[in-house]
Amino acid sequence: MKKIFAIMLVFIMVLSGCQSDLPSGNSFSGFEGYNMELSEEELKEAMKSGKVELENRPDENICYISITCKTAIESGELSESMLSVLPEDGVILKDYETAYEDGATVFDILAEVVRENKIHMEYTGNAKIPYIEGVANLYEFDCGPLSGWMYQVNGWFPSFNMGQYKIERGDRIEIIYTCDLGEDVGDTYGH
Repeated sequence: MKKIFAIMLVFIMVLSGCQSDLPSGNSFSGFEGYNMELSEEELKEAMKSGKVELENRPDENICYISITCKTAIESGELSESMLSVLPEDGVILKDYETAYEDGATVFDILAEVVRENKIHMEYTGNAKIPYIEGVANLYEFDCGPLSGWMYQVNGWFPSFNMGQYKIERGDRIEIIYTCDLGEDVGDTYGH
């Protein structure tokens, strides 16, 4: 069981771009930074390296979230029964507007939104370092050994866990299924 958990953690770290935006000179090696809780200073440094700043943020605490699996639908890897439970266009949830409390993370938003919309989600870990195993009954490895769930905020794929990414007003979150370690959805860090 421990070996499977360790393999899953390494996989999600690879999916999330590993440590491309972790601060230099830290004690992280390999992929362990993704499954470790970053200090506030390390998190600020990681955010500086790739965060996209929006020009016009709303006055209230709202953000938008989408959940998509277009690459899975197009992969040819899913069974007919699996295809029958997923939307044909691969859009599970589109631009869903939600309010949040100060300090909310991407994972907080995701957990709340799937509950509100009665979308299946399964994860391991905890709210600070969650690992998303499946959403809408689509799981890691369903489309091959490089497939699973990842996230982006305002078009940027952070290399740290979604449980540590604090949302700001107007942020656009996308929870995306990849079949090729992110390359098929625009994250080319590992390629």
